[in-house]
Amino acid sequence: MKKLFTLSLAAAICTSISAETIKTFKIEKDGIPGQTEPELIGLGLSRNGNYICGSITSGMGFFIADCITGDVKYHVTEYDEGAELRHVDNNGLAIGYEEDGIVYSFDTGEFTPLVAPEGIKYILGEDLTGNGSMYVGSFAGGAYSTQAVYSKDKVNWVTLPMPTEEQLGNYKGRVRNESAAKFVSDDGKVILGNIGGFAVPVLWVMNDNGEYEVDFFPARLVKLTEEDIADDSKMLYAISGMYTSLSSNGRYVVMIGIASEEGLNQALGVPIVYDTTTKEIKIYDEAQEIDELGIGLYPGAIADDGTFIGTVGQPFYASTGAFIMKKGETQAESYLTAFPEFFEKLGECDVNGSNVVIGISADATKMAGYVFYSEDFYDDSPAYYLTYLIDTSSDNAVNEIPTLKNASSIYSIDGTSLRSLAKGINIVRNADGTVSKILKR
Repeated sequence: MKKLFTLSLAAAICTSISAETIKTFKIEKDGIPGQTEPELIGLGLSRNGNYICGSITSGMGFFIADCITGDVKYHVTEYDEGAELRHVDNNGLAIGYEEDGIVYSFDTGEFTPLVAPEGIKYILGEDLTGNGSMYVGSFAGGAYSTQAVYSKDKVNWVTLPMPTEEQLGNYKGRVRNESAAKFVSDDGKVILGNIGGFAVPVLWVMNDNGEYEVDFFPARLVKLTEEDIADDSKMLYAISGMYTSLSSNGRYVVMIGIASEEGLNQALGVPIVYDTTTKEIKIYDEAQEIDELGIGLYPGAIADDGTFIGTVGQPFYASTGAFIMKKGETQAESYLTAFPEFFEKLGECDVNGSNVVIGISADATKMAGYVFYSEDFYDDSPAYYLTYLIDTSSDNAVNEIPTLKNASSIYSIDGTSLRSLAKGINIVRNADGTVSKILKR
């Protein structure tokens, strides 16, 4: 039996005009019957930055949070192996799994299964376009082997091709005949995934006939010189297909690769951005001031202009904080300097390596992640997971003039629906989809 709960989540919002706010999402103690400390772990941010989806700690279920109102809807699973939502579209429709693949609607609070064809165990839902018109994921077959697939009608699924032996090059024989689709562009023309069980990232790009072809960029390793880029014998070795992301417009892919350091018998993990339009590869192998230990920058998400975010070192393993690499820059900036309010509220999580970035909006103004938070990391203070949103959008400022223009809905700062402007800060969702904050004295 499905259990549906709706809460208003605490969203911390500056009351003065500000270029940045931090919103945090947490289910209060005893919010879920039978669970003493249910916590939200964000896994996906919508392209417009208005929704976050993910899982409840220890696989107890899944959730979608409205980043504007603070409302959250979630489902408590009865499936022993847990459940989660991987990505969410601009209207609050999310895709993921609960035993079988599912899609879950924020508006209705209901989910529907992704029906697998005969001979397939289940479909693992991974991503969907911004308007929810196309899904990508993978078929799970025998021994948990997977095949990358997509669907444009939510019923019929098409398998994506594997690279040819020529495309595999030096990878031939190194990867298993497996694949998975992880990301899809807003127009559905570019799909990012991996082959060989997360071993190698791979792109599928739609041709003029509407068919997907493999664009196999990881077959070349760029090491030390520009000349290596054109040398097919120099492989672009991705550490893992896990550390990849696709921009919403399908232009940029960010991944992590190995670059040998000149004069040293060692290698450094560096972010690599591939431009699907120009076929150019940009390697961020310049020494990073924020990476004092030389553990590398691990990318987590990329925006439409090429701005990307990630962690210094592998998240939750050996990371020393999160970073943002802004468009056109070659030096990354730490969250602690780029986002002063984040530093004030959650900075200790960052320096303790307990910050995992999960998404950036298409316009690079909103960034989401989750932290393992404690009042004091050095004693036995209560600790829990916490999902956050950094909002640097221009509509983040509070308008002190209490006027309304085509408002479709009004909310108080705690997410309560209002009929008209109340004293204090009002969150107004306009008819055109934009959001503003109005202060009525």
